[in-house]
Amino acid sequence: MRKKILENLFIILLVLYILLPISMPIIFSFSKFWQGILPKGFTFEWYLQIIRRPKNYSALMISLFVATFATLISLLISLPAAYVVNRLRGRFGETVRNFVNILPMIFPPVIVGSALILAFSKPPLAFNGTLFMVIIAHTLLGFPYMFRNTLGSFRTIDEITLSEAAQSLGAGIIDRFRYVIIPNVIGGITVGALLVFAISIGEFEVTSMVAGFTGQTLPLQLFQQIRNDMRVASAISAFLIYISLLSFIGITYITGKTRKD
Repeated sequence: MRKKILENLFIILLVLYILLPISMPIIFSFSKFWQGILPKGFTFEWYLQIIRRPKNYSALMISLFVATFATLISLLISLPAAYVVNRLRGRFGETVRNFVNILPMIFPPVIVGSALILAFSKPPLAFNGTLFMVIIAHTLLGFPYMFRNTLGSFRTIDEITLSEAAQSLGAGIIDRFRYVIIPNVIGGITVGALLVFAISIGEFEVTSMVAGFTGQTLPLQLFQQIRNDMRVASAISAFLIYISLLSFIGITYITGKTRKD
């Protein structure tokens, strides 16, 4: 009995440890002011300031634009790459797949940022400080997650048998991808897309290294607002939290539905 109580207490403390810091900007974002123990007043004003202030609105639009294109590019690269890697056999194929599983944890963002600066600092690839460079950076950061989830979906089906059956019925490679392969791996693609989008929307470290004045995303604007207006900063923080929570809910739902099927 005592052991069960301690276990429940530990879980409660762990949840509070995670949720309390996250809940602070959300609470503050709806408060008129917060100088004492508890916030006072209720308002949507700080969220409206994201839209009303040109710099905040521009940063929001840039973040959505970059996240969308980073997700699409990651998908266009990951789908054929996962298709090829899934067909690799023997020890080499297994080594590649094991490498994919740990790929997101190998390179810290600061290393990725430094590598991008070195790679794209001189003509004809002088993209540093441009919006295109931000898209490249976010695609590179999100690609392992898209690739890993797409490959995971490939590993749950007998793709070779399905493709051979479709080919025997006269389906070309485009038709096989469109009508056979993609419908069977759509769960992994969707989960990967949600992860890449959420990572891109909230990415700060690499973005701050490669973005110029034209690539000021919402997290970079958040950093500016922390020094200028904490109330607007709290609304931006809360908005980024909502994106992450929605992505988590979507991933949980899709994963649960896939397991049931």
